[in-house]
Amino acid sequence: MYNFISILTRRNLLEEILQLGNIEGRLELIDFLAGTWPLDEMPSTDGRFRTAREDIGQHIIHNYDWDENYLYWEYLGIRECEDSVLFTFLEQVVHPLIRLNKEEQQSYVEIINRHLNGDGFQLETTDFMSGYPLYSVVRTRGGVSGNIKNLIFAADGPKPEIVLMDSVNNDIEITKNREYCLVYDRPISPNGLLWAELVQWWRETHGITGTDWEVGNQLYSRLMSSLSSEPERLFFELYFEKMLPLLGEKLPALIPQVYLHYDPYTLRELNGGRRLPRQRMDFLFLLHNRERIVVEIDGKHHYSSDDGKANVYKYAEMVSADRELKLRGYDVFRFGGVELLGEERNVACEDFFRKLLIKHLYLLD
Repeated sequence: MYNFISILTRRNLLEEILQLGNIEGRLELIDFLAGTWPLDEMPSTDGRFRTAREDIGQHIIHNYDWDENYLYWEYLGIRECEDSVLFTFLEQVVHPLIRLNKEEQQSYVEIINRHLNGDGFQLETTDFMSGYPLYSVVRTRGGVSGNIKNLIFAADGPKPEIVLMDSVNNDIEITKNREYCLVYDRPISPNGLLWAELVQWWRETHGITGTDWEVGNQLYSRLMSSLSSEPERLFFELYFEKMLPLLGEKLPALIPQVYLHYDPYTLRELNGGRRLPRQRMDFLFLLHNRERIVVEIDGKHHYSSDDGKANVYKYAEMVSADRELKLRGYDVFRFGGVELLGEERNVACEDFFRKLLIKHLYLLD
């Protein structure tokens, strides 16, 4: 995968945080490094040892014939590792279990952000631990602010009735038709939601055994059952047929029938906040750096009345909802249902999938 954080930023960033000293904070060095790198699974580069843990113990702790710059830049590969590894490392550096106090934590955050900002990223507070901020690396250019919570999707029966229990924390309760929908209630990282993660969630929440392929097929069938139109089913089917062989475990999840912005039944809890006209999205991608992509498959009901005549009010409602989503940072793409029924549907869909995943750097051009 292409990296957003340049080698220059990595070089300058590492040099400055190493100058502060005591990067491992309250932890022993090996324990600190194991929070980012699987030291027991990484092979040794010294013929006398088996693992990276043993290498580091010999060359940093016992003999110190490696310096910290070599350890991080060359041996652990900060120079060219994937952004996700670098971000995990930086989040570990400023974690309250590592830093001695809030002042020290903040000094590291300020230095890190001074360098990351040039590439369009920064550390932001995303949670708290006993009053101490927990930081995550987020993208500052584009994307959607805030964290996904209560991802309700794939209803294969009557629509869920949802009550907003706490408007501050966005806590909800599904009071009716819960059995017909799925709720993904796990944290979604800045790297987005991958198909492999959704499959693992399905396995764990349903107690399913079998291979990842078997569990994935079961989840795929359940998601397919939520799609009511032939164009939607073809779109969903083609995505996995064309893209799964190319990306495997790195394939972003294509989430159908998402009630992410469901209009809550307890309206008094909204405190005057605006509600999106659209209650359900046909498909949603949650990509890295909070990039969120909505795909709508338009049938006649999107722009015509029950008698089949064009309805300018329905059309206006649809484009108004699009504007709201775009202003909140979403990208919205529309397919006419007829596009997915013709002989060229395979070409149109595959071209869209490829261009979308190339744009967001999951595929190389």
